[in-house]
Amino acid sequence: MPSRTSSASGPLVRIAVVGTGAIGRRHALFCMEEPDVSLVGIVDPAESAGGFAADLGVDHHRSLDALLERHKVDGIIIAAPTQLHRDIAMVAISHGVSVLIEKPITVLPAEAAELVVAARSTGAKILVGHHRRHNPVVQRAREIVTHELGRLLAVNVLWALLKPPSYFEPDWRRRIGAGPILTNLVHDVDLLRYICGEISSVTAQTKASARSHDVEDTVAVLLAFESGALGTLIGCDASPSPWSWDLNSGENPLLPLSRENSYRFFGTEGALEFPDLHLWRYRVDGEPGWTQPISRENRTVHVAADAYRLQLQHFVRVITGEEEPLVSGEDGMRSLQATAAILESAMTGRSVDPSRLT
Repeated sequence: MPSRTSSASGPLVRIAVVGTGAIGRRHALFCMEEPDVSLVGIVDPAESAGGFAADLGVDHHRSLDALLERHKVDGIIIAAPTQLHRDIAMVAISHGVSVLIEKPITVLPAEAAELVVAARSTGAKILVGHHRRHNPVVQRAREIVTHELGRLLAVNVLWALLKPPSYFEPDWRRRIGAGPILTNLVHDVDLLRYICGEISSVTAQTKASARSHDVEDTVAVLLAFESGALGTLIGCDASPSPWSWDLNSGENPLLPLSRENSYRFFGTEGALEFPDLHLWRYRVDGEPGWTQPISRENRTVHVAADAYRLQLQHFVRVITGEEEPLVSGEDGMRSLQATAAILESAMTGRSVDPSRLT
C-alpha cells in the first residue's frame, strides 16, 4: 500500500515510528488515522515488527539509517527503550529531522543536553513525549491553580497501584533503573513542574521491601518549589490501591477507572482535587475558616480526543512551523533532572538541587 502524499489541507507530514512496543504501536496507529500524516515506515530490529508494519501497509527497517536512506521524512517518533533514545535521536537530528521522543528524554541529563545542542545546530525540533500536558484536564488544572487558589502553599500526590508478578517476567523490569521512579513518576514530576513551577530541592527515600527485586517498589519524596510551595509525593507499585493518575484519569482505555483523586493542591484562597477538578473554598458571610462550612465546586472539561492523538497533532504543527514544542528538549531535560534527583537523594541521604545534576 503506497503512502498517501496529500490531504485536503495540503501535503501530508511524513512520519516514521521507531520502536514497536505497546506505546510505539499506539503512536503508529494514531499516525495511520491522522488525516494530515503519512506513516512512511516502522523501525525496529525485532522480527515481529515486520509483521506489524505489513499489517499497516508500510515499510519495515531494522535501523533508522536504513529508513532515512530510502525515505524522505519530516518527523520521527522515538518509542524505543530509554537507553537508546540518545543515539537514535542524534541520527534523526543530524539529518535535520524533528523528533518526538518518548519520556524520559534520555537516561542521563547530559545526554539530553547533547541533543539540545545538536538540534540547535541543525534546526531540528525536539518534542518530549510528556503527553499528559496535552490533556485538557491538565491544562484546566493549571489555570485553576494559577488564577483561583491564591498563593500556592502545598501539593500532595499519591501514585500507588499493584503491578502483578507477570509484569516483572522480563528480567530488565526487576533491575535498577526500571522501577516506578523513572518509569511512572517521571510523568507526575513533569506535571508538578508544569502546574506548580520549577522544583528547587528534592529529598527522598526508597525501599525495595515488597519483592525480592533490585529495583525500588516504594518511594517518599519531599519537594520544594521555587515559588516557596512544598510538595509530597508517595509512589508504590506493590499495593492494591485506587490512587494514581493512571487509574483516576481514564486516559488509558486499557485500565479500569477508579474515579478517585490522586492530586491535591492547597492555596491561600482554595484547594483543588485533581483530576476530577473539585474546587474547595469558602463562600460565607463573615470570617472564613475551619468553623465555617466549605463549598465544593465541580469543574467540568470536555475531553474530545486522546492525549496521544492531541500530542501527535501538535507534533505535526511543530514540524510545519506553526507552533513551538509544548515540551521542548530543555523542558524534558529539567523533568529528567528533577526525577533523577529523587534517585540521587535516596542514594546519598541528602537534599538535591535538580538543576545541578548533569
